[in-house]
Formats: sequence, structure tokens, C-alpha cells
Amino acid sequence: MPYKGHRRKSTRGDYGLSVLQEAVAKVQNGELSKKKAEKIYGVPRRTLSRHIKGEVRKPGNLGRFGCIFSTEFEEAIVMHAVKLQRMLFGLSTMDLRKLAFDIAENQKIPNSFKNGMAGKGWLRGFMVRNPDLCIRSPEPTSLSRAVGFNRPRVDAFYKLYQEQLVSNNFTPDRIFNVDETGLTAVHKPGRILAKKGDKQVGKITSAEKGETMTVLMAMSASGIYVPPMLIFKRRRMNDLLLRGSPAGTIAGCSQNGWVDSDLFLKWMQHFIDCVKATQAHKVLLILDGHCSHKSLDVIDLARANGVVIICLPPHTTHRMQPLDLTVFGPLKKYYNRECEHWMLSNPGKRITVFDQAGLFGSAYIKTATMDKAVNGFRSPGLWPYDPDQLKDDEFLPSMVTDEPAAYSNGSLASGRLIKHLLFLIITFCLVVASSE
Repeated sequence: MPYKGHRRKSTRGDYGLSVLQEAVAKVQNGELSKKKAEKIYGVPRRTLSRHIKGEVRKPGNLGRFGCIFSTEFEEAIVMHAVKLQRMLFGLSTMDLRKLAFDIAENQKIPNSFKNGMAGKGWLRGFMVRNPDLCIRSPEPTSLSRAVGFNRPRVDAFYKLYQEQLVSNNFTPDRIFNVDETGLTAVHKPGRILAKKGDKQVGKITSAEKGETMTVLMAMSASGIYVPPMLIFKRRRMNDLLLRGSPAGTIAGCSQNGWVDSDLFLKWMQHFIDCVKATQAHKVLLILDGHCSHKSLDVIDLARANGVVIICLPPHTTHRMQPLDLTVFGPLKKYYNRECEHWMLSNPGKRITVFDQAGLFGSAYIKTATMDKAVNGFRSPGLWPYDPDQLKDDEFLPSMVTDEPAAYSNGSLASGRLIKHLLFLIITFCLVVASSE
């Protein structure tokens, strides 16, 4: 089967489909013998015999049977492969080859498959004929996230969110999202040029393991950014730690470098001061369910100053948290790049906790743009309000976790899914065939 990068060396089939059809018609009508047709049209006698006897699945294809499956079968396989992928049970190339063999055997379709699966040549041809499919490296997704992101839970959140929008007439400049992320002094080097054949290629980093600095950020649906808060792993604060940080940045310290209830209470006061929240001019704050966000002191402070807090459902932040969707990814990329530049400009030195704020400040300026904030709220339908931004296909992973075996034996669940989809594919193709 042809594949990307393949260079055809044979001249077989160069006569074309129209010439082949004309030669077959002449032989069938008795105007020419196979031998004469071969000399005149250049079509081999064996090829003429196969087409006259109907031993080809599609006229013009080389080989005895051409494509193993009809177009309808392949379209059904593609459709269900995509559905499995969206359910987080995507097929590997080996699974696809085994599935093709099972379908061919079940439907008694003539084929040249061996060893219980389709060949690599069939796989290459299948991928060429169906360019909508590609081979990707999946991101590991926990079962808790798959179960948590379900339609009833999300709908309940949007109902509560809509009630707050309507009752308080919130405008986009009064709707904020807050979240935290971690940045380490040990960056991950990007790709470099190297000599082909070298087995090990390295690049200098600050250390093997570094301490994490937590960044607490907030932004509005209109593109307003609240000055961030930096949290360092240490006992006492030093003003030098904020050297090079964005204007208005505040800082705090904790034993592990993570946010806790006291630090989030400090940030809440900082947030209220920056957005000028009052009982007469309320703001809506969307956050996740981290324990530090839900202390009684934080809730009392927010309530007293007109901050309406609404919490995202558990395990849904990957699709519903604006900062996660559009800001934190680019921020880490730019921060990583700033660390690389720093290491090149300061040979022999290590990035310390006193350098992190400056590196973060440079990355923050490139990241904190209005379009990222606006798109972060638009993508999950938070503003403009549109719950239909979350399509039904995105909730498919939660639909396959009802079966107990999915929790205890992932391979068993995947096997049952493949068998179930095999039945669906065959049924679908039979219905199509009968309707034609």
C-alpha cells in the first residue's frame, strides 16, 4: 500500500482506468481477443481476465481484490475510532489492525491478513485514504477527571452561574478567575542542534532539582489582570525576592512553597483592594475547590466586601478554568525560555530563588495579554454566557465509567469497548448495504 514519502518505481497501471475499461469492453463484446487487447492497449491479459470475471473490488485497482474494505466500512471504522479517542479509550495501531482482521473474518471478506491482524501495508494505505485520522501521543488523563467531567454536574454549575449573572448584572470587567501554578528554578531545556548519531545530547540547567515558586494569578473576562502573588518556600520574607517582578506584585512564604488558607486570605484582601469591590459594586470570583480557598475567614472577608464566590465542579478545571485554558501554558513556555536565556548570559551560575521573580516578570509581560483573558472565558462559555460551547463529545469519557470493570481492569474495559464497537461497525455497514 502507498504511504507518505513513497516513491512509485513500477509502471504497472500506467495505462489508466479509461483505457482499461475500453479494453475490457472490447474483449467482452468479442471485438478483440485478450492477446490483441494486450498489444493494443498495454493491459496485461491477467488483468483483463480479473476484471471480466469480477475478481476486483473496485475497477482500476491493482491487485486481485484492491482495497479490502468498502468505503462505507472504512468510514464506519474512522467514525468509531474517533469516538473511542474522545472517550479516552483510543485505539493504538495494533488495536486497529486487529479490529480490521476481526471485521474481515466476521463478514467473510476475502483478505490477505495473517497472524490475527491486518498488515502494516494495509495500515499505511488506510491512513492515506482517511486523512482525518493521525497518530498522536495521548496525554495521560486520570479516571477521576474522566468521571468528574460529566454533563449533570456541569449543567448544575452553569445554572448557578447564570443565576448570579442575572441577579447581580455582572459585566465582563467584574467577572474574575483566580488560580495558582508552580514555577521551578530548574527549567526544561528546549530542542537544540546536535550531531546526528550522538547517543546522548545534553544542555546545562541550573540544578537537578529545584524549589517551586507558586504564582497566584487572577484575570477578568474583559482582559484585566490583578497583580500576582508569589509564594516562596522559606520562613521569612526578603524584599529582594520580588526584584524584577511585575508592578504591584505581593509575596508570601510557606513551609512547602504552596498556597495555604492564611496566604489566600492575604491575596483576597489584595484582590479586593485592586478591583475596588464593595457591597454596592460586587464582583464575581470563579475558583476551584482547593481547601485553601474555602476557609471561613476567606468567605467572611469576601461576603463583607461584595465578592461573590462560585466554585468550579471537581475535576473540571482542565476544560472550564480560563487561566488553565489560555494563560498558564504560555506562561510556563515563556518562563522556561527566559531561564534558558539567563543560563546562556550567566555561564557558570545557578538560578536562585532571588532570580525567579525577575524571570517570571519577563514571562508575565509576554503572557498577560487581553486576548488570552477574553479567549479563556469564551472557550468554556463563561463570557459571553454560552454553555453550548461544551459539546456532547467532550462528556464521552464519563459515559464509559459506569461499568465496575473500568475501575478495576482498564484492559478489560478497553477490550469490551472494542468488541462493542466491532458489533456497531458491522451493524452500521450492513444497514448501509441493505439501503443501497
